[in-house]
Amino acid sequence: MKFVPFLLLTLISNLASAQQDPRADLFLAGLDSIRIQLKIPGMAAAVKEGNKVLLERGLGFADLEKQIPVTAQTVFRIASLTKTFTSTLVMQLLEQGKLNLDEPVSRFGVDLGDPAITVKHLLTHTSEEVPGSHFQYSGYRFGRLTPALEQLSGMPFYRLLMENILVPLKMTSSAPAISLDQFYQYTRQNPAVQPYFDTTFTRLARAYELDNGKIVRAEYLQEFGAFGGLASCVGDVLKYSDAVDEHHFLSAATQEKVFTPNRTTQGALTPYGLGWFVQSYEGNVFYWHFGQTSPGESALFIKAPQLHLTMVVLCNTDKLSTPFPLGDGDLFMSPVGQLFYHCFVLKGKAPAKELRNKEWVNGATMALFNGDTAKAYGLYALYAKDNFVLGSGIPTGTRIGGLQEVLVNQNLSQAFHLASPMRVRVYGVGEDCSGDGKSWCDYGWIEDSTGKVIWQMQGQPHLSAGGAAKNQKVDQELQLPAGRYQLRYKSDWGHAYNSWDSLPPDHFFWGILVLSGTK
Repeated sequence: MKFVPFLLLTLISNLASAQQDPRADLFLAGLDSIRIQLKIPGMAAAVKEGNKVLLERGLGFADLEKQIPVTAQTVFRIASLTKTFTSTLVMQLLEQGKLNLDEPVSRFGVDLGDPAITVKHLLTHTSEEVPGSHFQYSGYRFGRLTPALEQLSGMPFYRLLMENILVPLKMTSSAPAISLDQFYQYTRQNPAVQPYFDTTFTRLARAYELDNGKIVRAEYLQEFGAFGGLASCVGDVLKYSDAVDEHHFLSAATQEKVFTPNRTTQGALTPYGLGWFVQSYEGNVFYWHFGQTSPGESALFIKAPQLHLTMVVLCNTDKLSTPFPLGDGDLFMSPVGQLFYHCFVLKGKAPAKELRNKEWVNGATMALFNGDTAKAYGLYALYAKDNFVLGSGIPTGTRIGGLQEVLVNQNLSQAFHLASPMRVRVYGVGEDCSGDGKSWCDYGWIEDSTGKVIWQMQGQPHLSAGGAAKNQKVDQELQLPAGRYQLRYKSDWGHAYNSWDSLPPDHFFWGILVLSGTK
């Protein structure tokens, strides 16, 4: 079967007439297909190459009820794209000598249970477990940078953002989503900023969410801080992107630090720099960030500096991001990231096997989102045919107990009995959330007859189970006394058997086995 990227199968030819650049035509048509499949009411997109804007368009509706279409000037809440602005503000304070990245955040009244947590740990998403030891994306913890910025600058975060970035760049369709009290106080003190708020919130798209597959009106969360809450349009985000490239805010040396992937205390490379995701693929580097807040907000912002390309996509539901594990740090698990790569980097060339695998998995995710299990399972079958060799690689032997093909949101239990003491082999595959094996999202364990946990996957030596890095396996021998036991397995809301949100493990094994004998 000849491979055709699933994103390009549904391109609509009558969308291609309005653009001069065929890459932009193809991208716009593919983007509208993604919007429809993900039931996103409205979307705005912009792509720039060097000094030339290739595309700046709206798709769908800013207000479904009133049938108001999205235009390039429509404003959206941009969720965690705000973090890239926070990064710029943090690094400005660093250059001014007001901030040390290694300062404990406790100095600013931030208590996260460990006095060793520093500003850099929050900025790089490495503050959990042992600070600095592993990457784990956390919007909440990143948001705790707000008091540090306010104390060091001597002004509320919204003023810092307005007066250091938005106003200097004349981002006149951008403003923070602050409370009415804050708005009235700020505009009385500084009337010049009121037009920013007036334009931004007059043009703001309505928020929507899905209720049992139906698009319904929603209300934006009333929150703003270092983590998110900025409202903007695609053209203003391009202005900001240009200013970053031109070192309008930071020196070239400081900006290079921002775009350098962080390393853990053990020296392992993470997918995040200082407020931006950083990823190298096939000889090109990508600086990017996704945005997602429920309800009503999702976004994707990509910079490909070697190709002089910038892309911004903003939406009025969370569905551009929520079905996909972008917090893991892989741009190419986004269907829009894949489409961007096809249209502006590959330019019609066949993708590498790795990208093709991700497209099959993403295609299945979108099919499941629309209730089309037959299509999803067909795409999983293509993945299996292209990736799995003969022989399962799964331990064989006399099975004492087993819970496998575990689906999402399950909490399973199976009793087993040992008539005499026995050495058993326990084989489990699940999702390691923390990267160090201490915290798992999907995992198994064994309880004795009293309900006491006598063994669990967490904290055990583990190896890659194939596919995504978070797929990990534990394979151990245990000596168990005679008695009755419960084999248990628990999964969370995503990435489980035949509902993979990332590359699946070898042979789709997901669960836990107890076998007699040894390895």
